[in-house]
Amino acid sequence: MKLKSIFLTVLTGSLVTLVGCKDGGSAPTSKGEYPSKPVNVIIAYKAGGGTDVGARILLSEAQNNFSQPFVVVNKPGADGEIGYTELAKANPDGYTVGFINLPTFVSLPLQRKTQFSKDSVEPIMNHVYDPGVFVVKGDAQWNTLDDFLNAAKLAPNTLTVSNNGTGASNHIGAAHLAYETGIDVVHVPFGGSTDMIAALRGGHVNATVAKISEVGSLIRNGELKALAMFSENRLDDFKDIPTLKEKNIDVLFGSARAIVAPKGVDPKILEQLHVTFKTALESPGNIEKSKNADLPLMYMNSGDLKEYMNTQEVYIKEIVPKLGL
Repeated sequence: MKLKSIFLTVLTGSLVTLVGCKDGGSAPTSKGEYPSKPVNVIIAYKAGGGTDVGARILLSEAQNNFSQPFVVVNKPGADGEIGYTELAKANPDGYTVGFINLPTFVSLPLQRKTQFSKDSVEPIMNHVYDPGVFVVKGDAQWNTLDDFLNAAKLAPNTLTVSNNGTGASNHIGAAHLAYETGIDVVHVPFGGSTDMIAALRGGHVNATVAKISEVGSLIRNGELKALAMFSENRLDDFKDIPTLKEKNIDVLFGSARAIVAPKGVDPKILEQLHVTFKTALESPGNIEKSKNADLPLMYMNSGDLKEYMNTQEVYIKEIVPKLGL
């Protein structure tokens, strides 16, 4: 029986889309001391990757309604573990928050001993769901996914696919695709999306699984060629890219990008941050800039985000042991 991806809950479950969504909450009415100093925002990946770009766009809009600066702190390394650990262990005073990628944030603690888990943080809000895409160089010999799959079957363990770290999101997506299609490829890990895409652009690997925000402009200019999307439906801005579902390949994959705080932050501060970020999410500036960056906006409040993190954990426990990561 084919594995059923729990990522389907992104589209059919409790997740709320951006347009017309209201959480019903409001910022605390009493004026306290918070915020009295800058708020550090940890991003566990290099500058220029999809998480970093989306975070900076949102923060630039959020700054309009926040009295202290948001200070981006990039902490790349170990597939995100370095930044996630610092975020989870930070003082829960409201002056450190961070952006996490799902499923990576829940997959790492299930695959190795880490100093954080999904229960180490307080969910604030999700702001992006960035679907996966399978890409090769623009001048590659493969013009369709079937071309690539057939080549992989003829030469097992020869074709190479880069990813953003062993056990990280793109690795899981690529390995799940290989599992469902019965191909054997060589998965090549890098420290983040920026490096894995650079490896493909430089001809050091044959393909990569990336998020559409990370490669959309490279697809448009012809440097890269998209063979398939991991989304339920074709994207409006990339109508010519077929989905895996169209080919009866039952793999849905992408990154939910969310804002969290260390466990133990005062609920009033969490609510103030939530309202600040949600207002920024819905602002015309964020909507326009995110569209230009190929970042599909998708809102979840703190409760929905926590539930989604739980479904991701179930997905990882079900799928990853079968993939040989």
